[in-house]
Amino acid sequence: MKGHFFEKKSAGILFAILLVQPFSQTLFAQGSSNSSLTALELFEKGNEAQQKGEYFSAIEHYRETLEKNPQFGEVWFNMAKCCYILGDYDLAVEYADKAELYSRNFSQIKNLKGMTLLALGKFSEAREIFLEVLKTYPNDIDARFGLAELDLYNGSLTAAQQRYLDALKRDGTNRKALLSLALVCQEQGNDDGAERYIKQALVHHSGEADVHYLAAYLGARRGKLEEAERYARGAVQIRGDYDKAYELLSQILYAQGRYSEVIDLCDFRIGRNRSLNSAWYLRGLAEKKLGNKSRAIETFNTGLEIFPQDEVMRLALEQIVADELPLEDKRRSQWAKYHIAKASEHNKNFDGPSERYEYQKALSIDPLNQQARQSFADMLSRDNLYELYLKQLEFINENFYTPSQEKNSQTPRKDENTPLVKKTSQQIKNDDTREALESMMTDNLSHKWNIDPFYLDKTRWNIGIYFSKDPVQLIHSDVEETIAVAAKDIFSGTALTAVDVQTEAISGYGEAYRKAREAKRDYFAILRVQETDRSFTLDADIYSARTGTKTSDLHVYRTGNDRVARTLRRFRQAVLDILPIRGVVLENTQGQLLVDLGKNDGITKGAQFDVVKKGSIQTNDTGPGIHYKGNAVLGTFVTEISDEEISEGKFTKKGFYDVLNVGDEIVLTKLSEAEIESQDGNAATDTRPAADSEGSPVTPQASAAEREALKESFAAQLRESPLIRMIESIL
Repeated sequence: MKGHFFEKKSAGILFAILLVQPFSQTLFAQGSSNSSLTALELFEKGNEAQQKGEYFSAIEHYRETLEKNPQFGEVWFNMAKCCYILGDYDLAVEYADKAELYSRNFSQIKNLKGMTLLALGKFSEAREIFLEVLKTYPNDIDARFGLAELDLYNGSLTAAQQRYLDALKRDGTNRKALLSLALVCQEQGNDDGAERYIKQALVHHSGEADVHYLAAYLGARRGKLEEAERYARGAVQIRGDYDKAYELLSQILYAQGRYSEVIDLCDFRIGRNRSLNSAWYLRGLAEKKLGNKSRAIETFNTGLEIFPQDEVMRLALEQIVADELPLEDKRRSQWAKYHIAKASEHNKNFDGPSERYEYQKALSIDPLNQQARQSFADMLSRDNLYELYLKQLEFINENFYTPSQEKNSQTPRKDENTPLVKKTSQQIKNDDTREALESMMTDNLSHKWNIDPFYLDKTRWNIGIYFSKDPVQLIHSDVEETIAVAAKDIFSGTALTAVDVQTEAISGYGEAYRKAREAKRDYFAILRVQETDRSFTLDADIYSARTGTKTSDLHVYRTGNDRVARTLRRFRQAVLDILPIRGVVLENTQGQLLVDLGKNDGITKGAQFDVVKKGSIQTNDTGPGIHYKGNAVLGTFVTEISDEEISEGKFTKKGFYDVLNVGDEIVLTKLSEAEIESQDGNAATDTRPAADSEGSPVTPQASAAEREALKESFAAQLRESPLIRMIESIL
């Protein structure tokens, strides 16, 4: 953003100089007049710009001041404050150090440096600074604020609340203490406390726009949308250029279902600043709600052209595209290009699972994209998944070759009026590979048993996804619904699971349990989403749909690029890692069984299974895993040959009589060591169940993921949240 600002500014000035000569003379005269000002006068101009929120102009004036007096400590301090507000934290620390050399304002400089170090994630250094200030000045309020934010990063709301109360005892009208206490009380579910403190802030600071803004936010969180709207309008009346307040007002109107007004307000914001991705996103949502989905697609597309990194907006666009546009729509290839490029990046970084995810996303958007289809096929070949590779080559041959392209490009067509189109080298290579694979497949299990494994129904697990919803989200409205649908979609490449999503928020656990049980699901998950401009958090509680007891819980926190995609992939893997590997007996010939599990399901030679009667498996009453009665066990099965989708092996019956029927089930009890080693680095390992009958991980990847999750649960939180970002913004 910073670089973009200066590019726009430089371009604008150059344009003015070239086309409007008198204006350039005015600029020169202004520069000359500034050069005649004293350091103090330049400082006052910078301070005036800073008070108006014009931080770039303020820094410019401060730099001019330092040219005249490089030892002006107050200027260094103010520059540090401007950089802190703009998010240039390294510069803020550097300028704060300079200010310490030339200014006696010890506590303010130290506190600013501490807050900057906190923003940089240097928590221990920040704590030392705040404690140093309090040692010298025991009643310093700002140092207490810094320690309170450290408590918030550590997840201790009670400790932070006490520090804010201590600050309020020392200054009963302190604006930051009152607002912070209101936010903390709201986070704790103490609505009365939140309302009490925000009303005190409004009494003592009624003329400040950000106080009205926070009052609107807290009102919206409590579901008091009319009150929230009133405060938001008050904020923009006090400060007409307060875009955050306009954004919050538009979200409040959206929550009230006033979609036409939302569109008007978003247009107003876009007219002021075209690069506001939040305005494009909310406008697209409002158009979708009004039923104008074609216009919503155009709006989302424009927003993504301006800000392609907005993952939630991209998901919202792709979900409408999947539902509304015909497969032949040429725009699909344009949207698929983004994921093809991402897949190429992951390939360069040897990140197979991420590469697979991106190609699957590209093909879900544009199934007829030849580039994505070919690259995905090549990836399957690289991972030794030759049966799937052959299927992809057959699809390419059927859908992307023209009738005039002969199998042998040197042989002329019988119809001499039809021109011969020579095949590309890639097409010739595909044909040769396809012939070789077809020849090789004549010895596989599908030919031996005369069965096509790709038409098997391998679904073993039925899962429902539900979500709870906040009245207003600061970053993306309806983000919970968008993520829930995306969480369902990410399971589409997982053959053993059937996942469905309810696209309306649930009222609570009871509703989700009832719906999941009525649908006869195995498990259901309730999702909650939090996001800031730098992080994304997904919490999921997973329950047994039979008993309603909690099976597992999941907390995923990601920052940086692709944080939403990485969160969704981690969610999928966490669910699959507690699902036992189950299959079905397809054929039984004198103790030789054919089952519907193969290498794609993590099964190779030597895997051991219990064979149990059909319909006898139940999920455990509490926790992950499954159980079945002892008299349901018919025997054991050990794989001897595994293809990609099916396996053959030896059945050992239990007891004297063989009562095994086709359709009975198998449950993994142990993997072979060779099997475990063969899975290392396979791109498909995060797309299949990976547990034994106890729900314990059996693959190295699943075990590593469980250890990492356990490590995260015991580690200090030290994570930002919407609450922390709100409190950080109170200056």
